[in-house]
Amino acid sequence: MSIQPGHNIGDYEVLSSLGSGGIGEVYKVRHIISQRTEAMKLLRPDRTGNELSERFLREIRVLASLSHPHIARLNTAFKADDQIAMVMEFIEGEDLHWKLRSKWAGRAVEGMEYIRQVLSALDYAHARDIIHRDIKPSNIMITPEGQAKLLDFGMAFKAADLSVTRPGFILGSLHYMSPEQVRGERVDARSDLYSVGVTLYEIVTGRRPFDGSTEYEVMTGHLQQIPKWPSDVNAAIPYSLSVTLLKAMAKDPAERFQSATEFLNALTHISLDEAATLQTLAIQPGSGGSSSDPAKTSIGSPVGKTRSGSGGPGTKRFDPALLDSVSKELAVFIGPIAKVVVKRAAERCSSVEDLYGVVAAEINSEKDRASFLSRKRRV
Repeated sequence: MSIQPGHNIGDYEVLSSLGSGGIGEVYKVRHIISQRTEAMKLLRPDRTGNELSERFLREIRVLASLSHPHIARLNTAFKADDQIAMVMEFIEGEDLHWKLRSKWAGRAVEGMEYIRQVLSALDYAHARDIIHRDIKPSNIMITPEGQAKLLDFGMAFKAADLSVTRPGFILGSLHYMSPEQVRGERVDARSDLYSVGVTLYEIVTGRRPFDGSTEYEVMTGHLQQIPKWPSDVNAAIPYSLSVTLLKAMAKDPAERFQSATEFLNALTHISLDEAATLQTLAIQPGSGGSSSDPAKTSIGSPVGKTRSGSGGPGTKRFDPALLDSVSKELAVFIGPIAKVVVKRAAERCSSVEDLYGVVAAEINSEKDRASFLSRKRRV
């Protein structure tokens, strides 16, 4: 049933729709008795499988265990009409993803302050054994008062819970994934810190450290390439900040900051001269994001966007045996990362022909591409 303004869910009146994504629908609501405006998240009616329902419940329970000024607050959760509703604080403002794409005076200094606040939130969460796994600009809301709020703990998990992740199961947002996420390995707190480093790099340079025309190019960047030295992108970026950014994005987790506190301390110990330089740093706004960038939202409740590894609508159209076969065929030309490429392509393709066409684009050689396409299954 479509939920319209004026509809009541439990003790809440629906005021408007705030967004819909891969697994969730989010509404601006008002509590009938207190008249407080809040944000309510519901599982989409067509996305109520056991795995997604468990993920939704896990998000509620994770948030219920957290109370920090820079983490979007869970107010309550309840059952209504066989649905579970998550009610969160409503946050006015815009997410960092959209803020990065507009002219923004004092971007470097303000942006670093937002990142300090995010690191404070992660230090709190990590101390409670909770790994976020999806740090990116669109999951950081900025209020009109300049407060950063970390959103969307839909992929968060307790590090001690071995049932949450499986080898080869890819979760995260491509441009901000750590190398271990790209490889489908189990992650720890240092993966979140890598993603924070990528976000800060984008804030102070105006570009992402790894980009490309294909997902394969972005993934290869995370796995194999060293980001361009920040001071080479913009000579006004202080040396110490460049060192900090590259350390945060080290390929080997052992070479990164080992805690959010360590990362935070590195940002805090910038000299007065360097801070003055950052204040005048001219940064061009980034171009419009890739097609995978989420839509703008002004809510404190995470919208359930389509995630890699979330069992998106496309993956259910294909027999797992077929996907495995395509992955093996593609691996001949691009290596082990083929499995990730095929999985992601399957989430947005509607036919075998489309699937082959999309993944074939990842093969550089025209001759090899033709050889791969000649193996296409007849289905």
